[in-house]
Amino acid sequence: MSRRIVLLIALISLAVLGTAASPWTLPGGGLSAELMQHVKEKYGLDLTVRGRSTFAVLPIPRVKFEDVTLQFPDQAVRAEGGTLRGELRLLPLLLGRIELSDFDLTETRITASLQALQSVKWAEVLKDRTSETYARRLIINKSTLRWTDLNEANLDQFNLVLHWADAAEPMTLSGSARWRDEVVSLEQASVFPDLLVSDRISPFALTLSTHSARVTAEGEAQLGLSPRITGESTVKAKSVRDFTRWSGVELPFGSLLRAVSLAGEFSMDRRRLSWPAVSVTLGDDKLEGTVGVRFDTERPVITGTLAADTLNLSDLFAPFSQARTSSGAWSEENIDLTRTTGTDLDLRLSAASASLGRLSLDDMAASVLVQPGRIEASIGRAGFQDGSMKGRLSLVREDGQVELKSQGTFTGVKIAPFLVAMGEPRWITGLASGQFSFEGLGKNPADVIREAQGRSSIEIVDGEIVGIALDDALRRVDKRPLLASLNWKGGRTPFDKAQAQILVKDGVGEIVEAHLKGPTVQAALQGRVLLVDRTISLTANVSPAGAPASQSPALVFNVMGDWDNVAVSPQVRSLIERSGAAKPLFPSERVPADAQRPQAVAQ
Repeated sequence: MSRRIVLLIALISLAVLGTAASPWTLPGGGLSAELMQHVKEKYGLDLTVRGRSTFAVLPIPRVKFEDVTLQFPDQAVRAEGGTLRGELRLLPLLLGRIELSDFDLTETRITASLQALQSVKWAEVLKDRTSETYARRLIINKSTLRWTDLNEANLDQFNLVLHWADAAEPMTLSGSARWRDEVVSLEQASVFPDLLVSDRISPFALTLSTHSARVTAEGEAQLGLSPRITGESTVKAKSVRDFTRWSGVELPFGSLLRAVSLAGEFSMDRRRLSWPAVSVTLGDDKLEGTVGVRFDTERPVITGTLAADTLNLSDLFAPFSQARTSSGAWSEENIDLTRTTGTDLDLRLSAASASLGRLSLDDMAASVLVQPGRIEASIGRAGFQDGSMKGRLSLVREDGQVELKSQGTFTGVKIAPFLVAMGEPRWITGLASGQFSFEGLGKNPADVIREAQGRSSIEIVDGEIVGIALDDALRRVDKRPLLASLNWKGGRTPFDKAQAQILVKDGVGEIVEAHLKGPTVQAALQGRVLLVDRTISLTANVSPAGAPASQSPALVFNVMGDWDNVAVSPQVRSLIERSGAAKPLFPSERVPADAQRPQAVAQ
């Protein structure tokens, strides 16, 4: 064969291949009409093409429709605009039949209705794939999804790959979308749709992730009149605070919590989602127990019983540290319970060791109840500084104000380690027991303190006052009263019992009774504690042990200043009055301010 013939055959072959590979514009009828009919009969979709339609043979037979509209019956799903590409099966095409193997929908606007989708007869739509051939894959690119009845679920930059070869294999899905300006990735999902629509059990798998959370689940699902899902699941949130802020999903204390994860077997039906045996990780702490979410109430209710070896709940007490400003004054910022009471919560907690802000507790049993505008927390029992304590705290918002109530009791608590833990000087030792009740009402912490009412009592036994030896001071004041004020600090004052009762009214704490009794000394305290200004103004009258109550105190100390800087100093007047040389300078009885004082007479 001559070179010219070979060259001619090659050119003809290239021309044929080029023609086969090049897209041909389709007229309104013919192949285009057959494809529309195929889509209608096979998938129940109405296809309308407003733009150009093309067909190509190589490398794979394919069609492309521009500016299309795909519509499911009853407006369940509608896709407008964009480009629809489809690959054709070769063998049916050679036999004169049209069968699509793949769909590719790009840059389209999808509108859907959840209610309409639920009313679709899916058993008829998903025909038996053992006898029918369907497209294996659907791809959606760079599209948007808008819901007519789920506005909060609208998606942008919607990408999806759906693959389902035949009934022997599960349908798999993967993709991504932008929701609330963040990317949500469907890493994998698989299910057998034909089993689900026929009320049979279908295996399923799901992995969904966002910038702040990740959910994985695997198990079995069944629809029908009593839908149910069971299996294993893992839920992780890098920061619950960030997740709630981004998603708008309201969770109890969601604005305060950081990293949380939950893993274990679960079951879900129309009424409840439950983990009968779950492992919860809260920060660095691990808890075991049960967790459930009820859906058959007005608001979702989270319930649970969890136990841990160690438990740090300091994040939950962060708002209390914010009750004061950087200058130390009470905050005037309104108290907002909305972000922390978004979902109802009924939780029981126990821990061998627990941290609540600066407090460290042992063998703690506590409960937390959250309802709309209400938070209640109680400690049923807890070991505290070698003693025990229990208490209750509630915050209730009503008519724009927050009512705070707290009460508690403690027994056998080592007072010195407690002061150190609270960041206070270790100025007293002994075992403390007592009780307290406190309540206030206001829009902000400052208002609550101004309206504060309450009562507290404390008793300390077998202790010492650190920083002053009162018995030594009494000896000095008897010998040299005027020099006692120059050197009174240092040493310790042991005592058998010290007790005090304080009555709080309108933000002012009045000392009703306060006494200290030791082997060689006794003292009485009187004065006020101003909660609003955070200051104290007290007087301590010190006498030798056994001195009659009617006798004037041997020493008087002034205890004054703000809570963070208390100054203790001897009352100078009382020292001068004890001086034999200086006593005649003062009248034996106090003279009214409007009366004439004694006049000195020159001799």
